[in-house]
Amino acid sequence: MAQVESNSEDRLLRLYCRFVGVGYFAYFGLVLPQIVAEARITSGWWVPLAIASVFVPGIVMGAATFRRSWRSPTRYAAQAAAVAFLMPTLLWMPAWNGQVPPMTYLWLSAIPGLAGWSAAAFWSPRIALVYTSVLVVLTQSLNHLSGAATSHLVPDLITNLSYCILLVGAGCITLRTGRTLDETRRRAPEQAARAAAQTAQIAERRLFIDLVHTWVMATLLAAARETLSEPDLRRHAIAALVRLDHLAAQPPTNEPVLIADLAERLRQAAHDVDTEADSRIDIEGQAVFPSSVVDALTAALTEAVRNSVRHAGTDVTRAVSIKLGDGRAWVRVEDNGRGFEPARVGEKRLGLTAMKARVEELPGGSVSIRTGEGQGTTVTLAWRAPRIEPEDIRTLLGMRQPAAWIATLGFLVGMASQAATARSGITTWWPVGVALLLFVAAAGALLMVPGDPMPRLVAGAVTLTGPVAMALVCAVLPVPVHSGTQLWPLFLATTVYAFLCVRGRVVLGWVGSLLIAAVAMVWAIRTGQGVIYGLTITAIDIAPMTIATVVARTIRPAAYDIFSVRELAIRRAAHSAQLAAAAAERSTQLKTLDPQVFRLLTAIAAHGRLSERDAATAGLFEVHLRSVARAPGLAHPVVVNAAWAARRRNVDVRLVDDGADRIDELTGPQREKFLAWVANELDSCDPGTVVTIRVNPKRRPALATVVAKATDSVRRLSYEIAPDPSSTPLTAFAATPPTTARL
Repeated sequence: MAQVESNSEDRLLRLYCRFVGVGYFAYFGLVLPQIVAEARITSGWWVPLAIASVFVPGIVMGAATFRRSWRSPTRYAAQAAAVAFLMPTLLWMPAWNGQVPPMTYLWLSAIPGLAGWSAAAFWSPRIALVYTSVLVVLTQSLNHLSGAATSHLVPDLITNLSYCILLVGAGCITLRTGRTLDETRRRAPEQAARAAAQTAQIAERRLFIDLVHTWVMATLLAAARETLSEPDLRRHAIAALVRLDHLAAQPPTNEPVLIADLAERLRQAAHDVDTEADSRIDIEGQAVFPSSVVDALTAALTEAVRNSVRHAGTDVTRAVSIKLGDGRAWVRVEDNGRGFEPARVGEKRLGLTAMKARVEELPGGSVSIRTGEGQGTTVTLAWRAPRIEPEDIRTLLGMRQPAAWIATLGFLVGMASQAATARSGITTWWPVGVALLLFVAAAGALLMVPGDPMPRLVAGAVTLTGPVAMALVCAVLPVPVHSGTQLWPLFLATTVYAFLCVRGRVVLGWVGSLLIAAVAMVWAIRTGQGVIYGLTITAIDIAPMTIATVVARTIRPAAYDIFSVRELAIRRAAHSAQLAAAAAERSTQLKTLDPQVFRLLTAIAAHGRLSERDAATAGLFEVHLRSVARAPGLAHPVVVNAAWAARRRNVDVRLVDDGADRIDELTGPQREKFLAWVANELDSCDPGTVVTIRVNPKRRPALATVVAKATDSVRRLSYEIAPDPSSTPLTAFAATPPTTARL
């Protein structure tokens, strides 16, 4: 496994060249009868030259991959296979004796994609695709100049260009994926670790803010305003201290939580706020839940119950319903209280806003609030595990990218053009239209339907499109056909079945290929053309199906080995970084709580009330913590301590964070410098000043602004981002000169 990860490009390139070599060998065997048949229309020297130029380098390329030192000989053979194809193509006209080819296409025009695949192995994708296009244009032009093709040139060009670009482009993307995996195998875990660390910091900060708001701030406010009875106040203070102690003693974890444990946590969270709340719990299955989901739901339920207790009124009936199952959670808090108008509350109520944000930021999380004046309130928290689509072969082949859709659309348009222009002898057109629609549906399913292998039911439907479409078209074809283009369903079905093999349904792909061959032979027999004719027109399909089978049996397993090893490395790096960052952030956030907060909570827990002086201090702390909670990016001991000191000097401090985690995107030194600047601005405020420090939205160049309103002046200052932060990482930000206006 480790070797796979360290040599992704080499392994994919080796397998790719090997399967292209198999393609050369398979096509040589299939077109050999046609080569012999066409020998009479060209000079004797051209046939051996063409065989040596077209097939020998490609077969050598595949054989070279079995050598121990394979890369250098394979490179030379692949480049020779790509370039050598041009020689017989350019020399065909001088070698032609003027006779009409025996079939509706030259054998050379059937395989320019092989040369394109060879070019893609070691050339840049752009050059390989351009070169493939040149070969297609040249070989299709020979088809029409020689009289072999009786259809229109433009539809033939569109179809063959789209087909070859589709296949060669898939090869280019396959090899590019290998290179990308190698290039990122060291960087991806580092990037994942940084992203996980940032996410953990934000989550831990919000967890702390939820705890502070729901328990610490609410308890201090109730003590300052004497809105709770002494027993209830004592119980709330004890609960706040227990949670703070637990937060300090227990290291962060991302271990999943059993469904029964989640149910108990939710029940306890509701009971801690309201001992009389009626809790109904319904559990199905033995599921586990991510710790982030457990923390978010528990905090949101606590806030919902607390809001009901504080705002619903007296003599209110309150019920909590909890339903948990595999990959889903549903929690409802309802009361028959006074209710409220959500539009009037808006973002003013910090707990309500935080509750919604915390749950709705979970993938699959949602919050619903149904209320109105005099109508009671119902808060519903819901979470359903999001469906994560795993990496599959579509990623490796670029089948999810817009380029794949464009190439597929071009191919289908080309085939439709061929069907429309090859109308000689066809009087009923609706079967042709239905056949085209069937293939469009099959192509869409191959690109869009997730799962690997492709779901059996959908794959079976794709398999049936070929024989049904072929039967519809054969029913209206003239006998004999006026042009080989009229047999376009054979070509299109083979393409569909080749990609069906790549999507992991090799057996169904071959079944479809055999079914369409059976339809062709039955049609040939019933129209008096003979079974050999039906077999001949479908035999060419064996080569692309063989190549697709090789891809399915070799490159697919290699792709999954690469993806799985890379994903394992990313998960390990992210897991370690997440825990470390969460622990560091938890320690930092705990330091933002002034020791007096713990003294006040301890006094409340012991006596159920505070002295008049301590009550005033508790009210001031509640205002201070509320301001900090509204600016999570500024919740750092340096800023929090400076803000508290300013408030003690009678400075009205207002902290606002509109930056959507903008501060967390800074490097460590940048963040330290910015926070120190904020603290310095707070320290410089005189008593009586109203100072607002705002972290700006990302659309604004200035990271933050300060507006300090004194009695007779207003001072404005911005902390702006330098044009190129990467060039000077330690001085990437600079404060603009302050502007002061006299009032």
